[in-house]
Amino acid sequence: MSDVRTVSSNAQTSPTPDTVVLKPTSTAATTTTQSGPRPCCVCKEEKAIRDECMLFSEKGESQCLDTISAYKSCMAGFGFKI
Repeated sequence: MSDVRTVSSNAQTSPTPDTVVLKPTSTAATTTTQSGPRPCCVCKEEKAIRDECMLFSEKGESQCLDTISAYKSCMAGFGFKI
């Protein structure tokens, strides 16, 4: 014999809240200040020169080694490893 249970259609359920408050589960999501600058916000001029060289040079990356090096050095100065 199986254990089958039925629930009547007029059974009471717990009330649903009108508003739901979501709380973040991670402390990283709640952190509003960072310890340093973000990578997108530093070395903008070096990045633009590097990107322009790589996009519009005929030989590609090999022709832009000096601009790539300048960008990497700038990023390293801010603590980013590329």
